[in-house]
Amino acid sequence: MGVLLLVVLGVGLVANAAVLLPGASYQRGYFGAGALQAERLPAGSHVTGHVRAEHPFSVYIVTSESGYFENVTAGSVVLRWENVTEVNLNLTTSEGAQYLVVKNGNTGQEIEIAFSADR
Repeated sequence: MGVLLLVVLGVGLVANAAVLLPGASYQRGYFGAGALQAERLPAGSHVTGHVRAEHPFSVYIVTSESGYFENVTAGSVVLRWENVTEVNLNLTTSEGAQYLVVKNGNTGQEIEIAFSADR
């Protein structure tokens, strides 16, 4: 019984290790209608991951020196996915300041954001 418990704990730690590694981010939380969440992406990195929810939301990869995203302009948007329920990320960031910006739609909901970045 003790060995089985150790095996189960070990599998759980390995499964969660990606979340704890540098360059990795995992969040699952409640977003109110129209709420915004921004995560800075490591510069010059290959980013993979996903953003998922039950109801529509939008995701933008944005360049910004200020970190202010309320009025995202077309010139600052590198990539966009609008009114979707899932985004699979697979991109390479530039050397400048880039952010993953998630904007919830008009229904409050839980949104899962998970990504990792490798240089």
